[in-house]
Amino acid sequence: FLDNGGHLFLSGQDLLDGSAGTTDFVANYLHVTWDGSETQNDQATKNVNSVTATLTAGVGTVPLDSTMLGNTFMDEITPNGGATGIFTDDAAKTDGLSFSGTYKVVFLPFGFEEYGTAAQKADLLQRAMTFFGP
Repeated sequence: FLDNGGHLFLSGQDLLDGSAGTTDFVANYLHVTWDGSETQNDQATKNVNSVTATLTAGVGTVPLDSTMLGNTFMDEITPNGGATGIFTDDAAKTDGLSFSGTYKVVFLPFGFEEYGTAAQKADLLQRAMTFFGP
């Protein structure tokens, strides 16, 4: 699907947990370098922050509702292969990315259901759809 120019919006907590984050798909399609260590895994964060000159530019700080999944931790990621960080966490580490090449990806290592208000969710989805294009 992606090799043929598809687009992927993927969001979820602990999708990269342990060795799951070290697969070829994660490295070569999501464009995440993941070491599986506790330096990236399950880092406490209450908010995500937009990154200038990316699809989240101007969004500002958005709270994550920890009651949705019952905890306050997310995975910090390291973009690779031309991917761009689109969110940072409370420690200013990358907590979301986009990639544009033969295919396009928006990856959030936190649950989309936790992200801000309904209006903020709709705004983020609209931004992703604009990024994906026709």
